[in-house]
Amino acid sequence: MGNTELHNEKELLSRISKGDENAFVWLYEYYQPKLHLFLFPLTGFSRADTEEVIQDIFIKIWLRKETLPGINSIQAYLFTMAKNRLSDIRTRRKEHLLQHLQPGSHTDVEEKIQLDEYHAVARIAIDRLPPQKRRVFLLRNEDGLSLDEIAEKLDITKFAVKKQLYEAIKSIKDYLKNNADLNIPILVLIYIYL
Repeated sequence: MGNTELHNEKELLSRISKGDENAFVWLYEYYQPKLHLFLFPLTGFSRADTEEVIQDIFIKIWLRKETLPGINSIQAYLFTMAKNRLSDIRTRRKEHLLQHLQPGSHTDVEEKIQLDEYHAVARIAIDRLPPQKRRVFLLRNEDGLSLDEIAEKLDITKFAVKKQLYEAIKSIKDYLKNNADLNIPILVLIYIYL
C-alpha cells in the first residue's frame, strides 16, 4: 500500500477487524496528519489537546475493530469521532463526566476507564525513563521537534537522538505491555517517525 492514497478501504478495514496491526498502523499513518490539520485550529492550536483526541480516536477504533467492515467512509467516521471526542473533552472540563452519562452508556464508561488507564500508565512509563531519554522523548512527542532540532538543542548527534528515542519507545512499550491491561498496538500510539 502506498502512503499517498487509500486504494481499497474495505479491504483495509476488513484486515484491521481481524486484528492486522500492520493495516492499523497504515491507517493511523495515513489519517493522523489529516486529523491533526483538522483538529489543531479547533483546539485553539493546542498540540496537547489535538494529540489527545487523535490518540483516543485510534484507541477506540482498535477497541471496536470488529465493527469496521460496516463503515462506508472511514474518513467521515474518523472526522465525526474527532468532533465528538473534542466535544467530550470540552464538556468534561466544564462539568464532571458522571453528570452527563446517560442510562445504558456502560460501554462509554468502560472505554473512558480504559483510556484513563492507558494515559496514567503511559505517563508512569515516561516518568520512569532515564533523564536524557525522557527529555529526548518529550522534545519529540510533546514539543514536536524534529530529530535535527533535538540534536542541536541537546548538543548531541542525530544518531544519538535516534538511539535514545528508539530505546525510550522500547522501554515505554515494554512497560505498557506489562502494566496496561489493553490489547492495543502500542506502536500506533506513540510517534515513531525515525
